[in-house]
Amino acid sequence: MAFSTNQDLHTYAPEVFGQGVEDWSNELALAETDVINQIKIRYWNKYENPSNFDATKLTNSQWTKSTVYQALYAYILPKLSTFRPEGDPFQTQITFYKERSVEEIDTQFAVGIQYDKDGSGSLEDSEITRFTQDKLYR
Repeated sequence: MAFSTNQDLHTYAPEVFGQGVEDWSNELALAETDVINQIKIRYWNKYENPSNFDATKLTNSQWTKSTVYQALYAYILPKLSTFRPEGDPFQTQITFYKERSVEEIDTQFAVGIQYDKDGSGSLEDSEITRFTQDKLYR
């Protein structure tokens, strides 16, 4: 199971491959764990039995973009950045991709989390949980 691959990363940010690194699989795996943790924290642990969660029942393609964005801002771009204030485009990109990551995860929650509860390999309407926040929580 992989939410994203180097090819997906190349689709969204091909410039990261021109920096002397050709394989970002480890960073994509770390980002996938982050996305899964967000699903657990924001939905599963609140509304379902936490011990029943099985990440392999998620629809991988639903989380591709958010995983790529997460990998870019949290793992890939910090490795490429010099963290010098003058002329470091990677710092600007970190902020950009962090915002895109949050937006994309929020979008997928609103669209509905696709989770094949019965393990049938096909998704029924009852296996798509839409998460909307109606109240402001403090």
